[in-house]
Amino acid sequence: MEKIKNTEKNSGLLVGGGILAAFVASLCCIGPLILTLIGVSGAAALSKLDVLRIPMTILVLITFAIAGRSLYRKRNICEIGSICADSKKYKKMVVTYWVGIILALAALTSPYWISWIFG
Repeated sequence: MEKIKNTEKNSGLLVGGGILAAFVASLCCIGPLILTLIGVSGAAALSKLDVLRIPMTILVLITFAIAGRSLYRKRNICEIGSICADSKKYKKMVVTYWVGIILALAALTSPYWISWIFG
């Protein structure tokens, strides 16, 4: 029972970590644009963060893979009192997971769509 609750907590942390890593990976592209739009000069210095893009992209893929594995694996090891026993809570976790993936993909692909929109 304790192991399942830890897995539930870890799934949420992994989704949050994946979203955070995706935004760190996109700082080189989204950051200068946002700062320039609000009038901050010197925002091009954030383009030096491009070296973080590949490691953070790998981190995003790993965290979402682990979170998805633990989230969907829960259905097979469902015990009374766990999140999968309550279908509303489980559905909320699944929706949060997929919204997190969409946000992460939007952040990771930002160099391509930002240049298309503002280029």
